Amino acid sequence: MDYTHHSNTARFSKQAEQSAAVSVQNLTHWEPAIDEVHTWPEYSPQPLHSLPNLASQIGIGKLLLKDESRRFGPSLASFKMLGAPYAVYRILAEEVYKQTGGAVRPSSTELRSGTYRHITEQVTVCVATDGNQGRGLAYGAQIFGCRCVDYIHAHVSTGRARRMKELGAIVIRINGEYEQSVQRAKEDAGLNGWYFVSSTSWDDFDSTIPRDVMNAYMVVVDEVLSALESSLRSITHAFVCGGVGSIAAAVFLGIAMLWWEVQGGNKDMPRFVVVEPIEADCLLQSAIRGVPRESQGSLQTLMAGLACRTPSPAAWKILSWLASDFISVPDSFAVDGMSALARGSGGDVPVVCGESSAASMGILLRAGHDGLLREKLGLTADSQVLLFGLEGATDPEIYEKIVGMKPETVFDEQKGAGTLYI
Repeated sequence: MDYTHHSNTARFSKQAEQSAAVSVQNLTHWEPAIDEVHTWPEYSPQPLHSLPNLASQIGIGKLLLKDESRRFGPSLASFKMLGAPYAVYRILAEEVYKQTGGAVRPSSTELRSGTYRHITEQVTVCVATDGNQGRGLAYGAQIFGCRCVDYIHAHVSTGRARRMKELGAIVIRINGEYEQSVQRAKEDAGLNGWYFVSSTSWDDFDSTIPRDVMNAYMVVVDEVLSALESSLRSITHAFVCGGVGSIAAAVFLGIAMLWWEVQGGNKDMPRFVVVEPIEADCLLQSAIRGVPRESQGSLQTLMAGLACRTPSPAAWKILSWLASDFISVPDSFAVDGMSALARGSGGDVPVVCGESSAASMGILLRAGHDGLLREKLGLTADSQVLLFGLEGATDPEIYEKIVGMKPETVFDEQKGAGTLYI
């Protein structure tokens, strides 16, 4: 068997709920972040596609895909363009407030105008990244007016590094894994008085920056829930990619909170499935052991955005409580998913989906003819499945090599197909 599946027996347990309680409480006030992002000139809601022909091919009732491939434009193309820029805005507004003796806390529009550039240009933000978070941070620094330093590990592609630099970031490559780049970024931030901007939380999201990043990620969830409206109650499965666990925790928490509001309990809650590469499966390993654990894999994976050895401790608590399934897969699942989405099926709208989000589609394709996997995931002819395609072609050269088409070609064919939204 080339995949590993684990059912989370701790789901909804009282112990898991109590462990996650502080983190959940700290993440339940995301409305101001959503409202703020909605005011940004580059903001527009991203689509939720219905893919009926792929659903029929797989043997399920409905397949929906949240498409982040054009978030703030196809060159940025990731949900991470929400979190880091929002955190930068909040950091700089607070810096101006402090530097002016509390006289003013500027709006994002005022920061964009450059009115307070003499203050903000003295501020540096930094992060460790495989690409998306670094581009998001560089973009936020560029539009709001501060400096950005991105730390990348040894396996980040030259194309992703170049795109960070094009947004004005100083890019520092370290000779090691993602976790070593995190350590270096945090150390340099401490030594230089910089702000380390990450969704990873070691303190149950008590700290402002990771909480701000997570709250802005809720824009994705809010758009999905707004599109689904009453049909949320028909969803049986939601698949989200892993990494350190932050976006999966945000998505599952957002869906669960609305579910409880509408349904009044856990009854018929959708299965929440976390998807990881076999070589970077820290969340699955944590689920198996019931406590946070490192992946023992090589971290060598096409799914570059998920090549993390250790989970976010706070995000893990939420996933331990809410996730139903953890599954790790080889890179071939991501390749299959990217190709199937790019080409559409029998008239389905073609979709650009990057390496780090496409394995969920690959899993469904496999489940179409693998009865055991289908049984493990509880998929039936009546299942209504929600996938989160959280990045587009974040390295267009790599995307073209995998899919055999340029992302621009897929976007052109998407227009011709006529996008079908739910």
